[in-house]
Amino acid sequence: MTVDEGSTHRTAAVWSYQGHGVHAAPGVHEYALDLVRQQLPEGGRILEVGAGCGALACRLREAGFDVVPTDLDPPHDWIHRLDLDDPQWTGETRGPFDMVVCVETLEHVENPRKVLRSMRSLLQPGGKLLVSTPNVGHPHSRLKMFLRGAPFIFGPGHYYQPGHISILPDWLLVEHVRTAGFEDITVTSGGSTWYVGPRRLAHRVETALLWAIGLRPRAESGEGICTFVTAVAV
Repeated sequence: MTVDEGSTHRTAAVWSYQGHGVHAAPGVHEYALDLVRQQLPEGGRILEVGAGCGALACRLREAGFDVVPTDLDPPHDWIHRLDLDDPQWTGETRGPFDMVVCVETLEHVENPRKVLRSMRSLLQPGGKLLVSTPNVGHPHSRLKMFLRGAPFIFGPGHYYQPGHISILPDWLLVEHVRTAGFEDITVTSGGSTWYVGPRRLAHRVETALLWAIGLRPRAESGEGICTFVTAVAV
């Protein structure tokens, strides 16, 4: 297969939500919605970056939030184009917003710190941030690193497609968020692998063995395969 080194692509949709492809791991969108509700209990205006096919935007709108979805390669005309590595703000995307939501997107950008500073510029003091990225500290990911030299869903097979180019352990993500101008930073984890058939059975055996030697995945939702950070703009 020939790889186009000049482009990256989102992961293949593993199912759909109201006709919109879901490209995130199982449970990620549901947990993200729970966190948004906790951060904005009275509703508010949200900028979503990395909206993909719009499944999470639909969930947020159904929950009563005013959402402006954006993506590098929008598949629908109601999703605004936004290149996080070189943002060109428009009247719809400039803000201010009550919250910026960036789910499973920072691992795709060239400069996560610059992107987080851009997100901060769209919020007034007290505005909220929610970001998530693959949890490279998860026991399954650590085992992958030990055996293959790359964490779960990173490495040569994921560099160009889907374009996972920035590995962010939770401590590094927290420091990037802090130096971008946020406080009250909370780290949690959620989401599960999408393995099926024999691979799922092998993963269950692996998980049981990891538990047996004391490497227990700690998660607030699901298996904890993704790291979530919430924060408040200073």
